[in-house]
Amino acid sequence: MSKCPHCGAEIQFSPKSKKVHCEYCGSDFNPKELKEETKKAKNQKTLDGRAFSCTQCGATLLTFDETAVTFCSYCGSQNMIEEKLMEQTAPDFIIPFSKTKEQCIANYKKKISSFLFCPSYMKSDIVINKFRGIYMPYGIYYFEHHGDCTNKGQKYNHRSGDYVYYDDYTIHADVDATYDGISYDLLSKFYDDYSGAIPFNYKEAEDFNPNYLPGFYADSKDVDIDTYLNDAKMNAINDSSRFFKKNSIYSKYSCAHPTVPFKLKDKKVGLFPVYFVSIIDKDKEHVHYAVINGQTGKVAADMPIDFIKYIAFSVFLAIPIFFLLNSFPVFLPVHINIFTIIMSIIAFIIYAFELDKTRKKDTHFNDKGFSKQIENNNKKNKYTIKGSYFLKLLISILLSISVIFMAPVEDYYYYRSATIGLILILWSFKDLISTYNLSVSRPIPQLEKRGGDENA
Repeated sequence: MSKCPHCGAEIQFSPKSKKVHCEYCGSDFNPKELKEETKKAKNQKTLDGRAFSCTQCGATLLTFDETAVTFCSYCGSQNMIEEKLMEQTAPDFIIPFSKTKEQCIANYKKKISSFLFCPSYMKSDIVINKFRGIYMPYGIYYFEHHGDCTNKGQKYNHRSGDYVYYDDYTIHADVDATYDGISYDLLSKFYDDYSGAIPFNYKEAEDFNPNYLPGFYADSKDVDIDTYLNDAKMNAINDSSRFFKKNSIYSKYSCAHPTVPFKLKDKKVGLFPVYFVSIIDKDKEHVHYAVINGQTGKVAADMPIDFIKYIAFSVFLAIPIFFLLNSFPVFLPVHINIFTIIMSIIAFIIYAFELDKTRKKDTHFNDKGFSKQIENNNKKNKYTIKGSYFLKLLISILLSISVIFMAPVEDYYYYRSATIGLILILWSFKDLISTYNLSVSRPIPQLEKRGGDENA
């Protein structure tokens, strides 16, 4: 890619100085003022780089200088091989990295430090040093509407017996609206819940310039840009609808969903900056992702729960609660059983909710880009329901109910059943935490190779 005009050595873009820097001679250049390279960029249709393909999951990263790849960002594998030259279509726009790796790591540390039960492996220096700057491909959509916008409304007229009469109205508005830069990621491996959690400011996007690439990696899109066309259009419609609802005319005539018939003006592809890391769990079966917006520094990360830390905190919290409850003379043994039943029902509901989240995560229910890939490759994922969890809670509920209806004279029965019930609840919470951790992780990617034997 770019060479230093002074010494011919490789140059890299620095987010801190926002200039292209040469480590060999120490020169700094404004990316826009490297005349020869900038001139080439205006007519450049393709990008040439060194591609590294992961032998474990098939992910491919492009690098535009002499940077070596030692591990895969997507599955955490320590070997990235199959180096080759690769050509891809050049994007239309780019948002340069404006946050340094050190700044983003500081933001990541701040976020995970606020999470009480975060496992230690999420905080290790080995993990933190694996953050890599990657330009992710995004589809950029432009919509517009100029002219009349018609919506229907109605207003109460009168009531006659069992009938209520309304008058229908047609509301006209002269609209001059343009939406520029609605964007969605075009990478199947970059899940939509991450890209949606770290929004970019498109106003800072620039015409594509290859001088921003050295020092970073890039990924090529594998999702068709039309996949998110309807989502982008609905985004514009919903935003304009909120604007119309502020007008008293629309509320006066009960127009609850004013709509603007936007038309697609244009669609382009851009590269947006992301610091990315994959973290393999202690069982080495799943990975957790952490992504940081390279423009704003905003962090989105999987936050699993360390069961040992959770239990230690629960015991620490239970001791003062126990003594507090015993200080009330009106607190009867039967109340403990009622409390056990309530806690079991709450745990039952929480687990059902977590199962639904896990199912949606595992099947990529809300990820159109990945769903398209699954449809194309005829792949299916599976998730597991642990019936033993519900059984433990059911035993806890039935045991407490039985003792309450039996109404024994001795307090011993109440305390024993409540104790057994609370132990079952605590035991079942291990399954709950396991399910939660599954919902914030994904299996180590396999069988996504681009080329070669897909059935191997």
